Amino acid sequence: MNSFKLTRSFQSQWADNQLFNKNTINKIGSNVQLHKEINNVLSSAASCLNLFSNLNKTELLNFLNRFDLEIQEIIPFPTDSNVGGEIYDDKGNVVFEWIGPGSSPLYEKGGKRGQNRTSIDAFVLSKINGKITQILIEWKFTESYNFEKRLQKFSGISGTERLRRYSNVIAKLRKMKKFPFQMKYEGGWGLVDLGYEPFYQLLRMTLLAKITTPFQLSNSVFVEDYRILHLTHSENKKLNIVTENHLKYCPGIKNFAGHSLHQIWKRNILSEQDSDRFKYGYWNQNLDIITNEKLKKYLIERYE
Repeated sequence: MNSFKLTRSFQSQWADNQLFNKNTINKIGSNVQLHKEINNVLSSAASCLNLFSNLNKTELLNFLNRFDLEIQEIIPFPTDSNVGGEIYDDKGNVVFEWIGPGSSPLYEKGGKRGQNRTSIDAFVLSKINGKITQILIEWKFTESYNFEKRLQKFSGISGTERLRRYSNVIAKLRKMKKFPFQMKYEGGWGLVDLGYEPFYQLLRMTLLAKITTPFQLSNSVFVEDYRILHLTHSENKKLNIVTENHLKYCPGIKNFAGHSLHQIWKRNILSEQDSDRFKYGYWNQNLDIITNEKLKKYLIERYE
């Protein structure tokens, strides 16, 4: 049990060594707004960078396959790709703060990569079952969501606007016969029940993946499929287990209290087809695949 590693007192010893390799920042696209908390020792963005930006292709493939992805090949991201007017000048195998096309397919107004848009923590191109597949990764470290505004993202004026926005996307997917959820035509749970912040984030990730698949990424890369990977720290019980308090504004799914976040989403929210595209696990328990001994030592001492 290493829950103490999620505390500020423990993590503060890396305050002057927040990023294993500071040069990795140079691989990130020039139009990215990195999280303001990147220098916070409890930053999930920093922990995500510390792993993904320092793995070679083989290590990245082996790490991701720990989560039942069955990747055959990692495809390096084609730098300077124009995706619907958004230029990605990122370098390497992982793109951080991915938003898809320049004009939001989720009807989000304004914003940019990492700011006021649905931004994916880490994006990887791969080949799975012979198809080029986009992998959208959500990465969590110490986060927990117990404040009122994090329990119901569809309340108030802003929440009403969000409800309208994402309802339109869901209606569009239903007409396209690409509906990804177990919602009934009448009755049961509805969109408003996904207002708890972690479910709200997974909702947006799923909609972004569904609405943008398939798409032409570059002259040589045509994306045919997708996977969503949700990674948390094994000792973050406040996030991993959904409580009654988390669901107090989610009456349609309140009976799932006490279950794991991942299992609720996979078994009770997603359709059968889309459930197969959702993978999850604990990133801190899979650091042993790293071959760079210096990096491995840093990550294990700090996070495992």
